[in-house]
Amino acid sequence: MDEAHAVFSAIHEGLTVGEARIAIRDGEILRKPSYETRQRILDSLTHRYFWPEGEWSIQSLAKATETGARSPEFLSLAYLYYTMRDRFTFEFVAGPVWERWRSRSTNITQADVLQFLEHQGAEEPQVRKWRESTRAKLASNTLTALREFGLLRGIYSKQIQKPVIAPETTFHLLCILLAEGQDGRSIVEARDWRLFLWSESEVAQALGELSQKRWIRFEKSGRTVILELLRKPGESQ
Repeated sequence: MDEAHAVFSAIHEGLTVGEARIAIRDGEILRKPSYETRQRILDSLTHRYFWPEGEWSIQSLAKATETGARSPEFLSLAYLYYTMRDRFTFEFVAGPVWERWRSRSTNITQADVLQFLEHQGAEEPQVRKWRESTRAKLASNTLTALREFGLLRGIYSKQIQKPVIAPETTFHLLCILLAEGQDGRSIVEARDWRLFLWSESEVAQALGELSQKRWIRFEKSGRTVILELLRKPGESQ
């Protein structure tokens, strides 16, 4: 996250994404000793955050750097787009992590990730060909990333905890769901909110807070939900 924060801070200060890519390679943003390391970080950031027509998310992340690398504003938005671009992590959180949290069992281990990967491998033939060292590295990296984002805590023994989610991040996920064609009740019930470990009532509460900010119109009565954007994606807060 420190590297991502440095890059998005440079964009906030005026660099374009193209200029930031060059600055990363040249060691002007990231003080990493080798070109290979800088290129690997750039590849990762490009996959997670720099995609075509992603200007709104990029500029929102850039603005969020004002509050610091560990602030909920930056960290939760970076977490949202990380999981949206990494299907394995998304499914692991929305599946095993969510089920553990719901059953009030908060311990999570590398073995849990490997077990989930084994299950995924049954549907993805190429995964079955991976070496054990590759699987172990993926499991370790997944848990480390989730700890960085605040979903887990602990160095050796990791426990699930509810991350702090900024209103801007809630708004981004809402806009994503609307762009996918969901509306009303289906948005409140969407599986994607599990990324935040939110129950349906917590989703409604978060949307109510956006309504108080007049970013959206949100009304819920029983199973009837009225939801309308008042602030358009890309508009400043």
